[in-house]
This record gives sequence, C-alpha cells and structure tokens, in this order.
Amino acid sequence: MIKNFLTKTGFEKGNIFVAHDKNQAMMMYELEKFDLVTSGIHLKDANGIDLLREIREKDSDNKEKIPFLIISAEERETYQEKLNAHQDIQYLRKPFNQDQFEQTICRILNGTDNQEPVETKPSESASTQESSWEESPVEIPSPIVEAFTMSAIEALEQYMTEAIPEVSKGSVELNGYFSAWVDLVEADNRIQITTVINFPKEAACSIYEEIFGEVDIEQVGGVVQELANIIGGIVKPKISPFSNEITQVLPQSEESVGELDLIWDLGLPESKMGEGHSQEIKLNGMPKFHVPFKIKDDIFHLVVLIQKF
Repeated sequence: MIKNFLTKTGFEKGNIFVAHDKNQAMMMYELEKFDLVTSGIHLKDANGIDLLREIREKDSDNKEKIPFLIISAEERETYQEKLNAHQDIQYLRKPFNQDQFEQTICRILNGTDNQEPVETKPSESASTQESSWEESPVEIPSPIVEAFTMSAIEALEQYMTEAIPEVSKGSVELNGYFSAWVDLVEADNRIQITTVINFPKEAACSIYEEIFGEVDIEQVGGVVQELANIIGGIVKPKISPFSNEITQVLPQSEESVGELDLIWDLGLPESKMGEGHSQEIKLNGMPKFHVPFKIKDDIFHLVVLIQKF
C-alpha cells in the first residue's frame, strides 16, 4: 500500500525497497543510500521506534539525519515522548488519502514543521470504538462474508487450530485481551476494508503454548497480529472476483458508473492488548459484518468494515 502512495508521489518503483522486519531493514540500510525511511509501529521483530533509534544511532556522526516517517492507526500522543528524542520525523495516522500523504512527504523532505502532525479529518477507522453495536446499514453479499470466513479458518489452520464459524447474534462486544487489525486498500477508488480480530486471553495463549511452549504474553500479541496479517493475505485474492459486490455496498457518487476491477494492497497490521483496551476503530455507521468462531472452547471475533476514505 505505501509503495503505491510513494510511486504516485513521484518516487521510482525501482528505488523503493520493502523490508519485512527490522533486521532486514537495517541490512538494506547498510547497503543502500536512502532519502526517506517509512515504517509502521508494529514490526515482526521489533517496533518502528526501535528501527528509528537504531538508524539514528548508526548515523550519529552525520549532521543531516535521514527523514523518517512513522505510519500508524494509533494516536501520536501514545509515542510522543519517545518521538521527541529524535529529529526529522513525521507521524501520519491512518487512514489517509494521497493528498495527505504527499503533504507529509513534502514537509519531511523540505524540513518544515517537523514536529507538527498533518491534520486529517476524523475518519471511520481512526475513531474511538463505540460501546454499543449497531447493525450494518446494508447487508453484505454472502460471497464476501464467505471469503473472509474461509480465510480466517485457513489462517488458524496454519497455527494448527480448528476454528468453527457460528452465527452472529445481535450485539457484539470485542472485549477479548488481544486485538489486531489490518487494512486492504484500493487506492485508485479510495476503498478500504479493515479486518479486525479479537481474541480471549486464554484461547490465544493456549494456541501459542501448543506451538511455541512457555507463554510470553508479548509474543502472544505478536502471533495475534501476524494472524490478522495472514488473514489479509489469504483473503486478498479471494475477494478479487467480487469488485462489483463490494462497490455496491458503498455510497455511490455520480461519477461511479460502470464495472470496476479493484486491485487491493495489504497494509501493515496493528495490534493492542490488555484488559479493557480500545481498538480505536469506529464500528458503526458503515457496511460491516461479524463472524464469531468457536476455538478452544472459547469464542474469537472477526469483524470486517468496508468504507470509502
């Protein structure tokens, strides 16, 4: 997703390098000279601020610091104290559009207002989660629901866990200890599908223990985050045949006529854990569906949100 935004901003595709974890990013950084580094907060083997700190330590003798952009669905204030320790950094909160992305890139490359975040309009996926669940304003076509349901089942199978889908019964409470979410973005048509999973603590820890042994709660959170990423990767080709069905559940503008062939990009997964945590995702007022799954004598929840940005 970010690669597409960068190419539309003017960067050559051949000059954009994608790393899948901090160690790979540092290896690339030692081999190439870069004009900009972008990172999410949650990486497979660390977090974006760890990557920022390691890059700054490596370049401690250089007067000019490489511009660094952190992209996250979480509020900047959560990490403000750590960010204040570094120069030439911007923080962009998801979701955002191409204009907001380009504005941020210009600011950071020109060295102007480096500590001021770009203002984005309050959006569906950046708002605080509501306490009560409302029904979807439109019914989601069954092929889309089935694609996400089967993808969740297949993803859990990779962790040697059977997930049995059940019928959603009215109100939904995402009060499990672990949450993770990932976006599928269709940048040309500004469509975003957010996949949210919410796990009870005991069930997630049981899955982790059976595979990896002694439970490390931070690592369990990482597994849940990776599970959201796996679901996103599996479902991406499954929903490709249903471009028309997806666009039909969204508000139609005057220029949205004819059939579309939606091309999806998988974003970076985000996660949170802890008792009573908020996913900071608005669940109401947009097309959505919910599938509860029975696992390990417990229930985990899959919620899928579809919106324009």
